Amino acid sequence: MSKYSQAFFGKKEYYDIAPFRFPVYKDLVAGEAEGIEEVGRRQARNTYALLKIARDVSKQRGIGVQEALDALSDVDGNQEILFDYVDELADIQTKGQTLSEQKIETVTLFIRYRGEIKEKSKWVLLEEWDIDDTRCIPTKVLDDIYEFVEWERNGWPSEDDEEASEGN
Repeated sequence: MSKYSQAFFGKKEYYDIAPFRFPVYKDLVAGEAEGIEEVGRRQARNTYALLKIARDVSKQRGIGVQEALDALSDVDGNQEILFDYVDELADIQTKGQTLSEQKIETVTLFIRYRGEIKEKSKWVLLEEWDIDDTRCIPTKVLDDIYEFVEWERNGWPSEDDEEASEGN
């Protein structure tokens, strides 16, 4: 975070996800939002490419687009359709990101912007953090950070929500 961040955010409240801590803003900063949108845009391009293939299958086979999408996603089903579009589908698969990859990229971005870790007795920002560092985080910690990002992005759960989830 820049030296000017205090102009936008008053006294900081922190959320701890050991060994990290993160300032709570109940919002994303512009750079975080931009990075998360870019991850979403890349995934959307692949979705649009798949929809285009489904539209072509729909026209050629005289079926609905949803039925074509279902056929394209059913590896054990009508393999003739899959074989007709194997190169295009492989290209989409290669360019696409798995949910894990999206999560890793999002958490990396978030740690770079506001993640802190204690070195000796001082909290330091992790502006040099990279994707390989994130790949070394245990999955539970990764999931907790990703959940925190979602709270900052979409709104924090109310105390009633937290109590209900603790009861399950």
